Amino acid sequence: MIELNAFLDLCKARTKTVSDSNLARKVDITRAALSAYRKGASFPSDANMVKLAKRAKLDVGECLLLLNVWRSEGEAQTIYSELCTSLYSNSKFL
Repeated sequence: MIELNAFLDLCKARTKTVSDSNLARKVDITRAALSAYRKGASFPSDANMVKLAKRAKLDVGECLLLLNVWRSEGEAQTIYSELCTSLYSNSKFL
C-alpha cells in the first residue's frame, strides 16, 4: 500500500509541481502542514485530503479511505486496508 510521502509525490507529479511549497499553495494548505505530513508528525485532515485528491484528479473516496489506513492502528487499520483492497482492486495505491 502506498505510503503518505509517496502519495504526496504522486500529487506533485499529477499537478506538475516540483516543490512541496508549490503543492501546498496549489491546494490551499500551509507549507507547515505539508511539512508535518512529510515528517510523519501529522496526517492530512479529511478536508485537506479532499483538496489534494481533487487537485491531483484522484478518486476522492479512495483517497479518504487511504487516509484512514494511514492514521488508524491495529485491527481498524487492517479493516480499512482490506476495504481499500476490496473496493479499489485496480488501484494505483495498492
